Amino acid sequence: MAKKYKYSLCIHGGAGVIEKENLSASDKALILKDLDGSLAAGEEVLKAGGTAIDAVCAAVVVLENSMHFNAGKGAVYSRNGKHLLEASIMDGSNLKAGALANCSRVKNPVNFAKSLMERDDIVMISGKHSDELAAELGHDLVENSWFDTPFREEQWKQAKALNTDETFLDHSNFKKGTVGAVAMDSEGNLAAATSTGGMTNKIEGRIGDSAIIGSGTYAQNKTCAVSCTGIGEFFMRATVASYVSNLMEFAGMSLKDAAEKAIHEHHGNLGGDGGLVAVDSEGNVNMTYNSAGMYRGYVNSNERKIYVWDEEEKL
Repeated sequence: MAKKYKYSLCIHGGAGVIEKENLSASDKALILKDLDGSLAAGEEVLKAGGTAIDAVCAAVVVLENSMHFNAGKGAVYSRNGKHLLEASIMDGSNLKAGALANCSRVKNPVNFAKSLMERDDIVMISGKHSDELAAELGHDLVENSWFDTPFREEQWKQAKALNTDETFLDHSNFKKGTVGAVAMDSEGNLAAATSTGGMTNKIEGRIGDSAIIGSGTYAQNKTCAVSCTGIGEFFMRATVASYVSNLMEFAGMSLKDAAEKAIHEHHGNLGGDGGLVAVDSEGNVNMTYNSAGMYRGYVNSNERKIYVWDEEEKL
């Protein structure tokens, strides 16, 4: 009889400068509610014996549908005033993956990424072709204005004002919000998914780590599943997600040691700011970050916890 595993699910809602004095009690309560809803959606799949893939999709969809995160509904504005979305997903049982970048009309990019993963003729697609294929495959499409939110519009205006001389914009001063989830199901299979609107005021055509397998998303059953959040250029240069797996596979590190080395040393030494969530083949979770804060949480058969800073948050 095949071994049955105890499920684990871990999520993030972005990392960056999250100062306590700048996060109102009302906003914080709404954010925590959505994080809890994401955990509940993913756990419902896992408790019913569903797959890790379906669980991470369910968890990420909740966050994509929230205006409080930089993914889906709450996506930031690019330099041309549009929302350009990206997402990726990976199945640790077979190393299949799907990814998309610079789509502008797909309501839930993570579900489209899953559709790409299930095909044999493609892993990644970008631009207008991503919207066209998503439509062919029956995914919900919306007008780009559907992703508009007052907060992100104001953030974009501030970014434009700071960037009028074309100098590099210090994105660490802007609220992040990339979302992601990792899971282990009752069969011991791992999966990871990530979704984002990218960087505020980003150059049109820019692609971040959330769309790149091995950088922002990675999963393989014998090691771990990882989803990253932060300034994408650093995560791509450090191939953070697969780096964690490689440290476990080839250097024999634990998930905790590998994640901390990846974020605080390998990625951090480049100047990177952000974090990751991960789960290993035994269901252990990790939520390492080197930024001021990271929206995150996890659930397993024993407990459910949510954090912004170091101490557990209470709903």
